[in-house]
Amino acid sequence: MSEEKDWPDALHESAAEAGAEDLRAQLRQRQGLGWRLTLSLAAVMLAAVAIAIAGLYWAARKTDESAIRFERGLLRNLLDAEKERAAKEIENFAISDTTYRNVHVRFDKDWVENRIGERLAAATHDSIVAVVKANGARRHITTTGNYTTQTLNNQNVSASLDRMLSAVADTYWRTIKSTSDGKTYFVHDYGRHLQPTHATAFDSIDGKPVVVTVVAVLPGGEDTALADGPPSMVVHVRSLEGPGIGRFGNVNRLQDLRFEATKRLERLPPNTLPLYNGASQLIGYLTWTPNRHGTSMLDEASPMMVLAMLVLTILAVGVLRHTHVTTIRLAYSEALARHRALHDDLSQLPNRVLFSRRLSEALEGQSTPPSMLGVIYVDLDYFKEVNDTLGHHAGDALIKQVACRLQSSVAPGDCVSRISGDEFSLLICGRTDQSAIIDVCRQIEAAISEPFEIDDQQLHSSCSMGLVITCGEDISPAELLRRADIALYRAKEEGRGRYILYQESMSDEIRLSQKMERELRVALEEDQFELVYQPQVSADGRTTNGVEALIRWRHPEQGLLMPDHFMPIVERSDLIWQVGAWVIRTACRDGRRWPELSLAVNVSPAQIRHPDFAEVLQQILEQENFDPRRLEIEITESVVMDHIDSAVRIFDSLHGIGVSIALDDFGTGFSSLSYLRRFAFDKFKIDRSFITAVETEPESAAIVHTLVALADALGMKVTAEGIETEGQHRFLRESGCDQLQGYLFSRPVPADQITALLEAEALLKDEPETRLEPRSLQRHIRQLELDRRQAN
Repeated sequence: MSEEKDWPDALHESAAEAGAEDLRAQLRQRQGLGWRLTLSLAAVMLAAVAIAIAGLYWAARKTDESAIRFERGLLRNLLDAEKERAAKEIENFAISDTTYRNVHVRFDKDWVENRIGERLAAATHDSIVAVVKANGARRHITTTGNYTTQTLNNQNVSASLDRMLSAVADTYWRTIKSTSDGKTYFVHDYGRHLQPTHATAFDSIDGKPVVVTVVAVLPGGEDTALADGPPSMVVHVRSLEGPGIGRFGNVNRLQDLRFEATKRLERLPPNTLPLYNGASQLIGYLTWTPNRHGTSMLDEASPMMVLAMLVLTILAVGVLRHTHVTTIRLAYSEALARHRALHDDLSQLPNRVLFSRRLSEALEGQSTPPSMLGVIYVDLDYFKEVNDTLGHHAGDALIKQVACRLQSSVAPGDCVSRISGDEFSLLICGRTDQSAIIDVCRQIEAAISEPFEIDDQQLHSSCSMGLVITCGEDISPAELLRRADIALYRAKEEGRGRYILYQESMSDEIRLSQKMERELRVALEEDQFELVYQPQVSADGRTTNGVEALIRWRHPEQGLLMPDHFMPIVERSDLIWQVGAWVIRTACRDGRRWPELSLAVNVSPAQIRHPDFAEVLQQILEQENFDPRRLEIEITESVVMDHIDSAVRIFDSLHGIGVSIALDDFGTGFSSLSYLRRFAFDKFKIDRSFITAVETEPESAAIVHTLVALADALGMKVTAEGIETEGQHRFLRESGCDQLQGYLFSRPVPADQITALLEAEALLKDEPETRLEPRSLQRHIRQLELDRRQAN
C-alpha cells in the first residue's frame, strides 16, 4: 500500500520541480478519475461478495424451512398413523362374536376383566380401560399407573369423551338396518363401514398427552343379528409421555420431541405442531429441535468459505491495488503526454503550439473597448558561445534561469513560451497603454542583464527583442508573430542587446528583401554574378604581388550592383553557401593565370562556420588545381567574437590545408591582442578609416605606426587598404607597411585587365632606366603606351 500511496506524491513532486502547474492540474484530474474507477471496482466486488454471502444464507434458510415443513408433515402423518394403530389394537378385543355376547348381549364382568381390562391395561404403564354404554354409563373400568377411576371425570377429558362416544354411536346407527321381521343386521358390505365405528383423539391429563380410543363392541360376522339399542363401547386411554413421544421422535429422527401443554400461541413457530382433543379443543403443542441441514452445511463449509473469502479478498486487494496504481500511472502518462505536447521539456514553458492557441484565444476574446495586446520575441545574444565554451549543460541551466526571469517580469495573466533553442515569445494582455507593454521590455532587459550563477561562476548575457502591439485590429496570430519576428531581426541588425517596436515600413523592407532573394536565386542559376579583382602592391607601389577577389551582380534591370546591395541578403539566406562556393571556385580558376600572385577571397561568417567548409574548400582547390599556399582567406572579427572555440578548430583546419588567414578591417571592432596571438593570423588589414586620416589626424597616424609595429613584433604581415593619395602612400611606405591596396594603384577590374597590368609591369621591369613614382597600374599602362608612340 505504501507504493500506491507514494506514486501520486512522487508524481506531484516531479511536476512541482518542473514548475508545471498545468501538469499538476491534469494529474489531479486524472487521479480523481483513477480513484473513482478503483472505488467503483471495489464497490462492485464488495457487492458481488455480499450477494454471494446473502445467497448462501438464503439457500441455507430455505433448506432449513423445507426441512421443517418436511418434519411437520412426517409428524402429522405419524400422529394419524398412531391413532389408526391404537384403533386397530382395541379393535382386536372389541370386534368378535364372543366379545359381543359377553359384553353387550349379557355383561360378564369376570370375562371383561380378564380378557379385555387386564390385557389392555398391561400394555402401557399409565392407562385406563373402560366398558361403557352409549350414554356414557360405565359398566367396567381398569386403571394402571398414575390413573384412577376418577381420571375420566376430568372436565376436558369428559367433554372430549362424550363427543367421541356420540360420534361412534352415530356411526353405528349408519351401519345397521332393521328387517321386516323386526331384527337388526349390518348393512350390505359391512366390512367397508367397520372403520368409521371407532374414534381416536389426543387429549391431556395432568398436562401430559394421552391417546383416547373409543371402539364399538360388534360381532365379527355380517349375518349376526344385533341386539336392540345402542352399542356398548370399549374406551382405552393410554399415556404418550416418555416412550410414546420418544418413539415418535426416533422413528422420524425428530430431535428433542416433546409435548408442551401451553395456551394458544400468538405466533406459531415452524417447529411446533398443535394437538386437539375429540372436542376440537387445543390441548398443547408438540415441539422439537429441527434438523437445520442448510445451516449445518453452512457451518461445516464456513471454515473453507472464510479461507476462500480471505484468498479472494487478498486477490481483490491485489487486483484493486494493481488497478489503482496502473490507473494512476496511465493518468500520469496521459497528463505528462498532454503536457509535453504543449510544453517545452527543458523550461516547462508553453511551446509554440500552446502559445499560438493562447494568442488566438486572446485575439478572439478581446474586450470592448479592446485592450492592448503585445507579442514580444526574445532572443538570447551569443547563446551559442555559452554552449561552446561551458558546455550544453550550462546552456540548459541558462535557459531555465532565463525562463524564470521572464516569468517574473510579466503579470500572472500573461504567457511566456519557449519557441526554439534560445528564442522565447511573450504574450502581454490586458494593458491599456502602449508604454505599459514597452515597460515589460525594459523589465526583461534589466532582468537578463543581471549576472547568472552557473557552475559556480557568473555569466553575463543580453537579449534582443522584437515587439508588436495591436489594439482591436483585425489581424491573424500568424501575422502578429511574423511582425514580431521582423522586429526581432531588426534588433539583431542594429547591434543586439535592445528591443525594437515593429513599424509598418519594416514589412516593406522585408518584402523587398524577399523579392531580391528570389532574384538572387535566378542570378545564381543564370550566371549573373561576376568577379573583379583589386591589385595589392608592394610598399614602393611598383610591383603587384596579390589580388583581392570582389563579387559584383550584373542585374538585368538595375545594372551592376555592389556587394553591399545584395550580400547581406545572401548571408541571411541559404544562398551564402552556394554563392560563397561559386566565388572561391571562380577566383581559383581565374587565379591560375597569375601564378606569381596571392589570391585573397572574403569569406562570410555564415559560410566559414559551416561544418563542411574546410572539406569543400579543399575539394575546390584540388578540382581547380590551385596551390593552397597562394590562397588567402579574409575574415572579419565577428567570426572570432561570436564563436571562439569553433573559430580555433576552423583555423586549425584551414592551416592544415595550407591556406593563409587574414583578419580584415582590423581596428574597427573589438580588436584584441589576445585574438591575434591565440588565432595565429598570417596577416591583418588596417581599415581604410585609419588610412584616410593619417595626413590630417596625428592620432590616426600614431595608430597606424603602432599597428605596423605590432605586426612586425608578432611576425605577421600587414596590408593597408583604402589608399587614395600619394601622401598616404608615402606615409605607409615610410612606416614599413608590407602591402598596399587602394584606388591610388587600381580600382577593382576584371580578370583580363589584371593580366594586362601584369604584362605592363613586366615591360617596365625590362626598362630599368624608367623610374616612375608610385601610381595606379592603369597609369603604368598609359605611360608605357605614350612612350612607345613618342619613340615611333
